[in-house]
Amino acid sequence: MPSIHRSTYRAQAKAGQREAALAHFHQSAQQFKLGLAVGDLMTISLFRWGAYFFVYWESVGQEILPEALFGDMSESLENWHGGANPQPPQARCFVPMMDIFHCLAAENVAQWKRKATPERITGRVARLQPEMVSSYIFYHYQLQEEKPGSFDKYGIISLHENLIFFYQEHPFVVEEPLPKGKLSTSHTPPDWHGVMFPHFMLWNDAEPGQEIWRETELVFHLE
Repeated sequence: MPSIHRSTYRAQAKAGQREAALAHFHQSAQQFKLGLAVGDLMTISLFRWGAYFFVYWESVGQEILPEALFGDMSESLENWHGGANPQPPQARCFVPMMDIFHCLAAENVAQWKRKATPERITGRVARLQPEMVSSYIFYHYQLQEEKPGSFDKYGIISLHENLIFFYQEHPFVVEEPLPKGKLSTSHTPPDWHGVMFPHFMLWNDAEPGQEIWRETELVFHLE
């Protein structure tokens, strides 16, 4: 069975170009063809938070780069410098966010295909204390491999610099029997939220209840 590739990217609109970027995203989305064959998009979601955009998608059998989905957006999106691989001539408008936690690994189409359409899709952002990024990843890997699939099958946390993005589908999907992880230990702390709290930089301008995790706006979701 074909494998599943999960991708999360971050982009930032140039000053005065938020609506132009949004219009481009919407226009591109009209051309997307979703399916379960090799090379197809399985699902894609776009979120907006201020001048930032976060895009999450799944592709079948091979990775799909953002330029293949959205074309050249250098007029409306900021150029991000750097990167591990040489970039094409157009501006690097999207930066990949690294998967640092997934509740369950996506193995193939049969295992990953959704049995029902999610009632709600959410994307939230938070900031980690820079000196505690490694600790956050350590605890989440431990949870991932000690208790795989224990909640929210499709949830994934991605990292760029010290900003994390949490993609979730609701209601959560938990499938039995739970798979066996790579760790045979049982060290995940019972007071999870208490252990996690020191890892975050709080948002001083947040609405009540969003001091750690800020809600983003779902622009579109296709599947």
